[in-house]
Amino acid sequence: MANNKKIRNATLIKVKGITFKSQLEKMVYKTLIENNIEPEYEKYTFVLWDGFTPITPFYDQETDRQQEKRNLIESPDRKTPKLLVLKMDKVVGIRYTPDFHFKVGEVDVWIEVKGIENDVFYVKKKLFRKFLDDRFEKEGKRSIFFEIYSKRQLLQALEIVKNYVESITTD
Repeated sequence: MANNKKIRNATLIKVKGITFKSQLEKMVYKTLIENNIEPEYEKYTFVLWDGFTPITPFYDQETDRQQEKRNLIESPDRKTPKLLVLKMDKVVGIRYTPDFHFKVGEVDVWIEVKGIENDVFYVKKKLFRKFLDDRFEKEGKRSIFFEIYSKRQLLQALEIVKNYVESITTD
């Protein structure tokens, strides 16, 4: 299959009609199935922070395309330095789609499969954890969240889920 440009060193792979973004995600899926769990893959997307339309003026350097357009008008024979331009476009929100979800009893289990963490994920991870806490406090929905890097960790996570569910049902 083709390389996955969004994830470093990852290869897209298709199994049972599902296109996974990496071999590691495929392994997690197959292992969950082998353990009699029917996971949902990238089914839910959460808005962790709403975007907004700014009212405070913000200036940033023009984009390459803006600069090229300006240079064609002002000085077609040479390139000029980038200028500051007003940017008042809507600031988009922060969204997060966990890789896997399944339920054990009344507990939502969320799994993020990670090879190499990108520069944005550590913020999304914190926001998602806060989202899950808020959801529990407001709605009473219990969740457990894992960041998995290997099959060994996945098997350990499944044992943790089992023990957690047992502990909350005997209380």
